Amino acid sequence: MNTSFEFRDYYLFYLFLCLNILLSCNSKIESKKQIKNNVGNLTPQEKITNNLTPYYYLEDQTPITTIKEVMEKDNITGARIIFVDSSKISWSKNYGYANIKDTIKVSNNTLFSGASLSKPITTVTALKLVEKGILSLDDDINKILKRWKIPENNFTKNSKVTLRSLIGHRSGLNRSFWMSYSPNEKLYTNAEILNQKDPKQPRTKMINIPNTSYKYSNPGYQVIELLIEDATGIPFEKVVDSLIFKPCGMKNSTFSQPIPKDLIKQKATGYSKNKMPYPYQIYPFKGAGGIWTTPDDLGLFLITLFNDHVKGKQILLSQKMTNQIFNQGGEMDKLGFTLWNGDEDIIFRHTGSNIGFNCFMLGSIKKQQAVVLMTNSDNAQKLQDYIQRAVPDAYDWAYLKSKPYIKSSVNLNNFTKYFRQYNWENNYVLLSKENNSAFININNERFKLIPVGKRTLLLKEKPLLIKFPKKENNKELIIYKSNGDYSVAYPIL
Repeated sequence: MNTSFEFRDYYLFYLFLCLNILLSCNSKIESKKQIKNNVGNLTPQEKITNNLTPYYYLEDQTPITTIKEVMEKDNITGARIIFVDSSKISWSKNYGYANIKDTIKVSNNTLFSGASLSKPITTVTALKLVEKGILSLDDDINKILKRWKIPENNFTKNSKVTLRSLIGHRSGLNRSFWMSYSPNEKLYTNAEILNQKDPKQPRTKMINIPNTSYKYSNPGYQVIELLIEDATGIPFEKVVDSLIFKPCGMKNSTFSQPIPKDLIKQKATGYSKNKMPYPYQIYPFKGAGGIWTTPDDLGLFLITLFNDHVKGKQILLSQKMTNQIFNQGGEMDKLGFTLWNGDEDIIFRHTGSNIGFNCFMLGSIKKQQAVVLMTNSDNAQKLQDYIQRAVPDAYDWAYLKSKPYIKSSVNLNNFTKYFRQYNWENNYVLLSKENNSAFININNERFKLIPVGKRTLLLKEKPLLIKFPKKENNKELIIYKSNGDYSVAYPIL
């Protein structure tokens, strides 16, 4: 037995393997350097798919990644992204698998669970019925509801629940999540669940006076679904099909539960963060989150809305009505979307999440542009955040562009009282100071913070911005998240 020969063969093989890995890594590094150096020559699509940057970053340390790399790192099984521009889908791209077991790749016709992207479509359906004189935006909905009614109590004594308040999440109804059903379970209707016929579903109840505050409410959209059915005498999915899907040309969309046989083969399988498949589920919450659809169909929906709002085509709604959706008002005036509005533009967004699926849509009214991303993964939030920043950068939207920061010198002793424990969105947060360096613990992770302003610290790994309050008597921190949203961290006493 020639052991020296075998050893030499193993050694050469190992050396060859290491060289290939090294060359591959160098190739990726050089490729990223070329992208970074030639970013001005990239098309908008290339900037979004291959030149993703965080929302907040240090100006001289711009980390660049791609959609494919984020999907690989975060175990995202499949995705499709489309971009709407000038009344058409101008580009699109597929990634990964709709079904790993059967090696079915994501295609243009892959159906995803749209989850809360159902809500804008439910909203427009209801507003269409308002324009037809079948519903009213501002009347007491109990005048129309037949199979279930808003309970009369102290909350509704002087202020009634209206369609406007339901759409804008200002109805005073609670925020709860209805459970889905397996195909073999007994299925309860929307009306039966509202009437508490299914013991496993949470109760829908009033928790506040209508029209006094914003509280995101899934049950509110189930009430809209019931309102549409009671007012028309027609099943919700058939009303949407007639008023929305057919006029928009949305041939691969359905609210029917279970999914119709002619569309079931196009359905993607939902996957967990570790790529374990979820079984197919039936959603009883159609109006709030039951749609199965494609990014392309949602693109057609947005194109139709753009044409109605900008060109007055009135395919779905009149300009008078779309002005109430895309308005310059505050939080209490929104109908159907989260809005960033100002003198330069109105940016709208809606997100959606069901078990195994995450998706979002984002658009600019001024530019008449929008992006739709749909994934069959529990772990797509970071990818959505990247896309939400990349699109405004690539197409020069007025708002939501990424923000480079410069490292600054700050005397942290001026903020000693803020180095303590906090509760932030049910996460344990500890802000600490060592010498003149700041650190943050979020649950069991610890990071060094970089001062980038007089009262601002950057956590570049997430990324997050931590802001000390301007008023000295305030004890809360403001934490800006990687999608540009912010929330308050409250001191633990």
